[in-house]
Amino acid sequence: MDFIQQINPIQIYIYFTFIMALLFFKPQQEAHKILFVILLICVVTETVTNILVMQSKSVGSFVSMSIILHHTCWLILLYKSSRRRQWIKILIVGYLIFGIVNLFFLEGLERFNFYTFICGAFLYLVIFIYESFSELKSENFSFFTSNQYLLLFAPVLFLFGLSAVFGFKSHVLTTTTVIGNINLYQFINYFVNLIYYSSINIYIYREKMLRNAQ
Repeated sequence: MDFIQQINPIQIYIYFTFIMALLFFKPQQEAHKILFVILLICVVTETVTNILVMQSKSVGSFVSMSIILHHTCWLILLYKSSRRRQWIKILIVGYLIFGIVNLFFLEGLERFNFYTFICGAFLYLVIFIYESFSELKSENFSFFTSNQYLLLFAPVLFLFGLSAVFGFKSHVLTTTTVIGNINLYQFINYFVNLIYYSSINIYIYREKMLRNAQ
């Protein structure tokens, strides 16, 4: 199968988002640097995964390593935005240790590490919710309309939706047809990725508008 034919609409959207970041991000801003690395991880993951699939090779270990990096970068971005950094730093280190141990000794190198994805997603969602309630308690309402909040919210549905699917670890459930020839996993995957990368693109656009207004 030709590489171009292997690319799906979501992957095209990922490449588009990466190009937008490449064109409009300011490398001096820390949030831009971290988000650019996240998008680079996503682009490399999708590209290499397609190549491995074309060669009929296992993608489990590569995708699992990508997940560790992807989730860690989002946790670091959340850490940089928080005023309660010490305990978040400890959780990030703990997640990295767990991801590595799970990769080599628990779920292993031969298959996708479900628990690594779910654990990282759970940490992000808990910290995000805690930070949101803290800002709400402080009556910092402008935080919820800021571009910073939009960025931190971007992966929430992506992490929650895929964690819900992966948590069941049921092939029968994930391959259940929901619309036409689209199964449950494909439906959720397309939906959460669309929200995920659309939120990032809106963030990039708003950052560009803010910079032009200065």
